[in-house]
Amino acid sequence: MLKMDESTAMDYLRDIDIIPSDSEATARSLGGGISNQVIMVEWEDGCAVVKQPLEKLNVEMDWPADLQRIHIEASALRTYRRLLDISDLEGDSSPMILHEDLDNYTIVMECIPSGSGMWKTELMEGNVDQDIASRIGMLLGTVQDLASRDPEVKEEFAFKDHFDELRIDPYHRTAASRNPDISDLVLAEAERVFSESMTIVHGDYSPKSVLVERSGGKPKLWVFDMEVAHWGDPSFDTGFMLNHLLMKSIHIEEMREEFLEAAHNFWDSYDRCVNWDIESTTMKELGCLMLARADGKSPAEYLLPEEVETIRRVARRSLKKGVGTVDEYIQILREEF
Repeated sequence: MLKMDESTAMDYLRDIDIIPSDSEATARSLGGGISNQVIMVEWEDGCAVVKQPLEKLNVEMDWPADLQRIHIEASALRTYRRLLDISDLEGDSSPMILHEDLDNYTIVMECIPSGSGMWKTELMEGNVDQDIASRIGMLLGTVQDLASRDPEVKEEFAFKDHFDELRIDPYHRTAASRNPDISDLVLAEAERVFSESMTIVHGDYSPKSVLVERSGGKPKLWVFDMEVAHWGDPSFDTGFMLNHLLMKSIHIEEMREEFLEAAHNFWDSYDRCVNWDIESTTMKELGCLMLARADGKSPAEYLLPEEVETIRRVARRSLKKGVGTVDEYIQILREEF
């Protein structure tokens, strides 16, 4: 397999005729988080992003992962783009796939317009845009509602061993092993969320998987990072996003109320877009996911030790109590500040 870096990515794009042979190009790594190599290549008349997964995720604990996940992501990006195109949402989208290489486990995507910023970066800088929080909930709800009625999407994403490999085992089972007194609650939720089959699940629906393009007029949302996409339980995605917003409410004390309002706005707009009631299962999943960011294989990198203790207490209390609403969960969180 050709390993992608700044040098090989440029040669690769020339070989597949995306970069003209006589054009000068520059490349820079975009990081790729713990699981991918992501490289942006620019030339005079164009730009492309090359993405290739890592065989072993870059965390302290051992965490291998199947490289085939990159092709699941390619399919999911195409599906999101198609569903958003037929939705009532104006402009929001996912990057177009320009090339998919089955042998080298690589995809090439269009570049998102310059000036776009990761929503996580905006949030960490204290810019909590409530309209964006609502729209992110609406986007997820709209896609999941449309997908739930599309048999082709159900068939395409029926495979979900990678969901166990990338989420259930490193999050739920690892957190359960480190909290033996509530392991039965966490493992029961793991079994439930894995067995459910309702709609397409993004699998990494978080502020780092959304770019906000603010080039004038109404901001445009770009959704990506879909290597864990599968047909399953939508409460995984809602719990995943709520977890990130609530953890930031603990981390950035001066913006706490804004983050809690964003969590409400995300949830309320999502709930209005779908014809199912998953608030109680979202709270179960939220408790497990929050516990996993303290005791799983991928702890939240920005939390201070005392903040990790807080999220652990909140998650454990929520799971023991069996909270059923966003309001109940936030009340527990407030009591632990």
